[in-house]
Amino acid sequence: MHRTLLAASIAALLLNAPLYAAPNDAAAKKRAEIMRAQIYSFDQPADLADITTTPGSHVALSDKRAIMGERALVWDWQRGASLLLRHDMEIPSDAQVSKAWGRSATPVLSFWIYNEKPIDDVLIVDLGNGLNANNEADAGTQVKLNFQGWRAVGVSLNNDLANREMSGVGVRSDEDAGEPSVSRSLGKHIDTIRFRAPSGEKSGRLFIDRVMISVDDARYQWSDYHVKTRYDEPEIAFHHAEPTLALTAANQAGVDLIRQRLIDEFVNGPQDSNLKAEADLNKLRAAFQALQIRVAADGTLSGRHLITDKQKVLYQPEYLSAQDKAKFDHYVILGDYTTLMYNISHAYLQSHDAATRKTLADMYLLMTRHLLDQGFAKGSGLVTTHHWGYSARWWYISALLMNPVLDQAKLTQQVYDALLWYSREFKASFDMKVGPQSSNLDYFNTLSRQHLALLLLEPNPQQRIDLLNTFSHYISGALAQTPPGSNDGLRPDGTAWRHEGNYPGYSFPAFKNAAQLAYLLRDTPFALQRAGLDKLKQAMAAAWIYSNPQTGISLAGRHPFNSPSLASLTNAYYWLAMAYGKKPDPTLAAIYLRLAGKSEADAKALFGSAIPPAALPQGFYAFNGGAFGIHRWHDKMVTLKAFNSNVWSSEIYQKDNRYGRYQSHGVVQIINQGSQEDQGYRQAGWDWNRMPGATTLHLPLEALNSPNRHTLMQRGSHPFSGTSSLDGRYGMLAFDLRPMRDQPSFDQALSALKSVLAVDDRLIMVGSNLKSSDSKHDLETTLFQLANQPGRDSAIWVNGQRIDAASWQGSLHNGDWLIDANGNGYLLVKGPTAEVRRQLQHSADNKSMAPTEGEFSVAWLNHGKAVKNGAYQYLVVLDATPQRMNQLAQQLKQGKAPFTVLRSNDGVHVIRDNLSQVTGYVFYRTQRLNEGEVIGVNRPAIVMTRPQEGGLVLSAVTPDLNMTRQKAAKPVTIDVTLRGRWQPATPEQGIDCSTSGDETRLRFRIDFGIPQQIALKKLP
Repeated sequence: MHRTLLAASIAALLLNAPLYAAPNDAAAKKRAEIMRAQIYSFDQPADLADITTTPGSHVALSDKRAIMGERALVWDWQRGASLLLRHDMEIPSDAQVSKAWGRSATPVLSFWIYNEKPIDDVLIVDLGNGLNANNEADAGTQVKLNFQGWRAVGVSLNNDLANREMSGVGVRSDEDAGEPSVSRSLGKHIDTIRFRAPSGEKSGRLFIDRVMISVDDARYQWSDYHVKTRYDEPEIAFHHAEPTLALTAANQAGVDLIRQRLIDEFVNGPQDSNLKAEADLNKLRAAFQALQIRVAADGTLSGRHLITDKQKVLYQPEYLSAQDKAKFDHYVILGDYTTLMYNISHAYLQSHDAATRKTLADMYLLMTRHLLDQGFAKGSGLVTTHHWGYSARWWYISALLMNPVLDQAKLTQQVYDALLWYSREFKASFDMKVGPQSSNLDYFNTLSRQHLALLLLEPNPQQRIDLLNTFSHYISGALAQTPPGSNDGLRPDGTAWRHEGNYPGYSFPAFKNAAQLAYLLRDTPFALQRAGLDKLKQAMAAAWIYSNPQTGISLAGRHPFNSPSLASLTNAYYWLAMAYGKKPDPTLAAIYLRLAGKSEADAKALFGSAIPPAALPQGFYAFNGGAFGIHRWHDKMVTLKAFNSNVWSSEIYQKDNRYGRYQSHGVVQIINQGSQEDQGYRQAGWDWNRMPGATTLHLPLEALNSPNRHTLMQRGSHPFSGTSSLDGRYGMLAFDLRPMRDQPSFDQALSALKSVLAVDDRLIMVGSNLKSSDSKHDLETTLFQLANQPGRDSAIWVNGQRIDAASWQGSLHNGDWLIDANGNGYLLVKGPTAEVRRQLQHSADNKSMAPTEGEFSVAWLNHGKAVKNGAYQYLVVLDATPQRMNQLAQQLKQGKAPFTVLRSNDGVHVIRDNLSQVTGYVFYRTQRLNEGEVIGVNRPAIVMTRPQEGGLVLSAVTPDLNMTRQKAAKPVTIDVTLRGRWQPATPEQGIDCSTSGDETRLRFRIDFGIPQQIALKKLP
């Protein structure tokens, strides 16, 4: 028997040890020892050395079926017999394994058993020291044997076992006529695992394989029909919507039409981007043969073991011994398996050759039987099946495509039951009753269409109508609602939340599938309701605004150089436009035409009317549901990104975005229409300290690497940071950076107030109160960082000099200017020296942390070390030319600055664009002002003003969403006090105006950080 032992010495293991330490690192060695799974598999006669049995038992190795390797242990038992596995095993605490792994973890005992026929009895599993057939164990569990096939058992050794009793110890009670006893828990060390045969059956046979003690995520040991753990995952209970629909010809025709549409979409429609499609019959046969599925003469089914991608975690594969890893690598990932099932079903429906169709049907049925036999059946928890949709999404669709074949083989009910059982992870969605957790974007992404396919497998016509009616009501409601707190779903400002924040990486696939559902259900009795369509339209229209066609790096979540693109949503805009009925939605149709490269003439055939393709968005848009704003000017998109106590800064995983700490530190990224990579945003050589516009400490990579080995989604300590807009044309970013008290390894003095006023082709950048305590590393504000792309003009301009040398450096001062390779100009107005480089940079990949390098042009303001009160002011000009920048520099020298900073102290920034006279006020703290029209506010807020024909246009907002992670956002009242006596030019709902003396008070009701605006005129 091959063993890889858990470490006995684990107490000194530290949570903050480096993520990937050098091989000679003692802490890393100890961590590897505790993380390495202790596995018992049964391939060779020697593997029986630690197995003993009591009379009435017989054990042997069998190649009839197995999980890990070629053989399993077969145990022929008689009533009351025991099988004992003896070996020294250390049982660490949850705290110890959590320190080793860097996340909440627990040691787990897991094993596989195969039952040839269901038994209404239990297998008792005991753990302890020196166990024999009858003595008491420390703790244990029991497994109901009411199944046929393979089942996995997995229990936390510290949380799921029932304590046994020690006889002969303790105090006798009057109520206890038996021997006194005291409860006993599992100790730190055991040497025996005992399997006790059922007591109610005369005899039987079990196959046992892959007994393992390993470290697992503490959340994922789920109860099922066979074993009880601390986690119950309730089964799905379909809601039934009112009013119900009767079994009429029209309703049945609607069901049939939806079924055919869904089949047509998956057989003849556009290929899913997450599907590895394969139509070559020879390749399909080869892939099927590689599964090694066999049916023996006695009907025994065998084949390679199946495992979901997330179930791999239980093995901790990176720590496995070479021998165990070789066996583990023979497993088949369920996602690949079900993709093959879909490809076979697709080929089956595409083929018109009877022999070919029979071959494909036989392959599909054998794969289905193997899948069920492997334990993917109703009632089987398989320890856990979280993130089920990513692994099994194509099983649902293939089952619908092969429904007649499954019916003929009498397998439809088993498949339906299994799919419904495993969908329980999304019970809040599959129940089809709208609630706080039922707008899950991962449901829409991975299982929403699959849910529809599953309902269409229901054989009873009336029940099928009831289910589709409920499904329609549910999808409509899940899209239309604003979920409370930080739950997944669509928000009032157009943001779409997943992982407690706006997340295009999840929302874009969810939009696509939701829009396709709307399209499939259109013009039937099951069509989505208008409220759901409108909310989805708002979110998809917002995506059109904040993508160009990709989203900025700050919105890319844990995949900073793999930003989602509108290209993935092209068809979704068409689908949703058509879902509005006989008259397609013109806004969505226009966006589709633009993305698809189609003309107004094409629109006539597509939509029945001449709709011109959408022009690129223009102006400024505030999205405080994500603490960001978007400024559009011609073909450029500027993403301005902050974070606060409601919106996280970045998402960092164990193997994703390791250096992403500064992803939202007042970032101002400018993207031309087109590929970001082609514009210089490339990972190879990227300095992770220098996000454009951000103010950051420039740290070595090992210090910048996340202090958490696993997930870090850093939030701010206060809710005020975000954006505002005026006239839909102008906007502001306000970012209040404060020390991260919950991260002691971060500079505990690092702070800044950063504002941006965006006016047409100008970005006015102002920073104050910059502080750091780090005496070793510079505090910097990055102007830009762009890779010098081969094959395109990557030259920069510095004070009129064109520079294209591979290596160059210079220092700039107030009054100097430069232009980056994308045509954006930078005029230095006030602040420290700016450093400019063209250089080879050495960095690391954000996922693998492997070294990278690349040629870059980069410019930054160097505030120095241990900064006390740093500040800066500079202007960014979109679509700059050397002539324009030189002109601005000359005007600045003549005292004709393009903007005026009226105030940048005491927690208030007041910035005026001198050309438009737009003025932005950022009240980081409440103060009474002497500058401008605005005197003050009652709470931190952003106020913007613009003169208009003797009057004033004014907007106000607080980015504070006024919510918690559990409770819904509530409106916030802002009082803005103005100098002078004003009245509304036109009354605005939700804005009150009153005067007192020579002052006017405006009261705004701000909901979810959405700016409110009013036009004012002077009182006579």
